[in-house]
Amino acid sequence: KLAASAPAAAAVAAPASVASPAAAAADFAAPSDGGGAASEPRAVSASELKAHGGCGEGEPCWVGLYGRVYDFASFLDEHPAGPTSISDLGGADGTVAFEHIHNEAMLSEFDDVLIGRLEA
Repeated sequence: KLAASAPAAAAVAAPASVASPAAAAADFAAPSDGGGAASEPRAVSASELKAHGGCGEGEPCWVGLYGRVYDFASFLDEHPAGPTSISDLGGADGTVAFEHIHNEAMLSEFDDVLIGRLEA
């Protein structure tokens, strides 16, 4: 199993340079629903992203990154720099701020909180 997953791991670890969030979304495929082929990611409008960006106690904390939308509410208190650095990006595209500290490959750890793709 390790040999089969090694090429995939190498692809994830490679530095990513994305020209635009829309370009990233074009390459994105949502996890499979178990039926074999990956399903299309659900589209998230900018207004829906904004509506779910409150990031308060018990609220969703949706952030757009590289053309994808994640709900980081469950990760806020675990974030090493504290919850504010994420909650300040809630409801918006935070790609530029994210890139200053992180890289896109890190997001593979958050597939379980992926909501969908951000509409261009």
